[in-house]
Amino acid sequence: MISNKLLKHSARRFVNQVTTRNIAVGTDLTSGAASWQKARPWHMDDNNSNLAKDNEVTMTDIFKNKKVVVFGVPAPFTGTCTHAHYPPYKKLEQEFKSKGVDEVVCYSVADPYSHYNWGKALNNDFDKITFLADDTCEWAKDHGLDRDYTGSSLGHRSARFSMFVDDGVVKSFNMVEEADKDAETLLGQV
Repeated sequence: MISNKLLKHSARRFVNQVTTRNIAVGTDLTSGAASWQKARPWHMDDNNSNLAKDNEVTMTDIFKNKKVVVFGVPAPFTGTCTHAHYPPYKKLEQEFKSKGVDEVVCYSVADPYSHYNWGKALNNDFDKITFLADDTCEWAKDHGLDRDYTGSSLGHRSARFSMFVDDGVVKSFNMVEEADKDAETLLGQV
C-alpha cells in the first residue's frame, strides 16, 4: 500500500501554489448562483437526459433545511482521494447520520460521468454518500478553492476540503492536509 506521506508529497509537487482562502463560518451557501451536477452514467436512451440543465443541483437543493457534510476531493480515481480521503467517510457515514446529518456529499471538480464511475469503482452506495460534480469549476473559483494541477495532468481542480453546513450556513470548514484523518475531524465538529 502506498503511504499517505508519499501520496501527499507527490500531489504537492505538481500543484501550482495559490493563496488559500477558507469559506468563513457563517457563510450562507444558498445565496450563491453556482450549481453542481448529479454524478451519473452516460445515458444511451431517450428516457434519461445527459443535459446539464436537467441534472443541475442548486445550492438551495443541496443545503436548504438540511444538515450536510461535504468533503471535497481534487479528482476521481487519484491516489489520495481513492485510498485515503474517501474510505473513512464510507466507514463513518452512519456515525454522521446518527449525529443528525441528513446527507454526506463527495464533491469534486470533474465531469459527472467520471465522478459517478469512480463512485461505482469504490462500491459506493449512492443512497448513503451522494456524489456531486462541479463540472465548470465555477463554485470552487467563487470560493477561492480552485487549484492548478496541470503539472500532474489534472488541469484546474478544487483544493481538498471538508465542511459541515446547517440549513445553508457553514458551521465548520477545513482545508485538509491529512486526508485519512479528515472524516474523524469533521465528525467531531458536527
